Amino acid sequence: MKIKHILFLTVIAASFAFFAGKANAAEATPLTIEINSPDNSEAMKDNIYDTVATFKAGDVITIKSETPMAGIYVKWNSPVKPWTITYNGSTESKGVNGFLHEYVKFAQTANECSITVSADAQICDIIAYSEGELPGDVQLWQPPCDNEADFIVFSTHADDEILFLGGVLATYAGQEKLNVQVVYMTNYWDGAKVREHEKLDGIWHSGVKIYPVNSTFPDIYAENLEDAMSVYSYNEILSFVSEQIRRFKPMVCVTQDLNGEYGHGGHMILAKAVCEAVDKSNDNSFMEESVKKYGSWEVPKTYLHLYEQNCITMDLRKPLSNMGNRTALEIATEAYKKHESQQWCWFYVSDDYKYSCNRFGLYKTTVGADTGNDMFEHLTSYAEIKAKQEEESRLAAEAESESIRQSEEASISEAESLSEAESISLAEADNKDGNSFGTIKILAIVAGALAVILFAIILLSKKKGKPVD
Repeated sequence: MKIKHILFLTVIAASFAFFAGKANAAEATPLTIEINSPDNSEAMKDNIYDTVATFKAGDVITIKSETPMAGIYVKWNSPVKPWTITYNGSTESKGVNGFLHEYVKFAQTANECSITVSADAQICDIIAYSEGELPGDVQLWQPPCDNEADFIVFSTHADDEILFLGGVLATYAGQEKLNVQVVYMTNYWDGAKVREHEKLDGIWHSGVKIYPVNSTFPDIYAENLEDAMSVYSYNEILSFVSEQIRRFKPMVCVTQDLNGEYGHGGHMILAKAVCEAVDKSNDNSFMEESVKKYGSWEVPKTYLHLYEQNCITMDLRKPLSNMGNRTALEIATEAYKKHESQQWCWFYVSDDYKYSCNRFGLYKTTVGADTGNDMFEHLTSYAEIKAKQEEESRLAAEAESESIRQSEEASISEAESLSEAESISLAEADNKDGNSFGTIKILAIVAGALAVILFAIILLSKKKGKPVD
């Protein structure tokens, strides 16, 4: 076959695959939204975080679409309380995980559904999708990974996890598919709420699928550690950090620079708390309240950004096969752009400047020093541990089953042997009885013969007139 023919067929095949993929893709459907109280329903259809609709407990939102809906994607703008959705005559409870962005997949397609809110709330957007593969930016979150975090990444603010720690997220969550739990020291519910959305968009783009955890601390700027210690309760931050470590039991803990990168006091106080927490989280007398809830835990490896001891330099420029062959640096750069409200700042994602996101130091280890630039060196993921345990359980079950089978076979064999032995005994007994009967018959014949002879003698004697002795 000529090369031009091969190229032609390749183009045809690629075109077919492309259009087949398009045909299988879910699409956003035009919606009619009805609300049982006056409000701006159009705000929920513009896909803009800054425009919201406000609701009171008990309000009902009715959503209609001419195109059958396979599910709806709801973006709330306030801490999420349980809510319900009704379609095709059935009602389902949602919001139990508190996901700010939650996609609800319908059991069957529907042209109409309704949402009932249980508490005062705000919604940014509602998007309905037809059947097919969802767009990549629809966030299908998994709940926080209690007891099985391969990594826990402590970030002071929304965007610090990208600017300074983004290479860790793209590499270990996006590429390696490890359980990466992001924990934020601050939240924005009393400030710029848009940053709560931006943090979700940024870590989702980085490959994180596990929903992050927020503390109750507000974002307060502090120029240095002393200022931070005056505006925050260090003991409360230390308690919060220790509880997360014990709750998630991470293999690796990663956080920010002890010097606060560019000197931010909030970064400093978090890094200080993380260091103290990993030093003491295995002590049952330290922060006893979280010990009672989760038990103690010793983190095998802890890394600090820009730490100058036991340094590693992550390679953020190699293509990542599980992330579309983009590099971790490219992914982190794209993820930072999700923080649209922060694009006015001078910060940027890079691996070759003062605050490079590829430079870390091993603060503490219980599994030995690094020999390369892999934070997960010397460790086994929770998924691998679970798979190994399941395999061991399977093998043990098979061994037990085989032992039972062999025992049953041995019992059957023993029973057969006993049965055979009994048959032989009976045969021998029969044979013995037969021999005895034969002897009796011979004796009887002999006795009979003697009697006949005697009788004959008597008769002969009478004929001769002789007495018989």
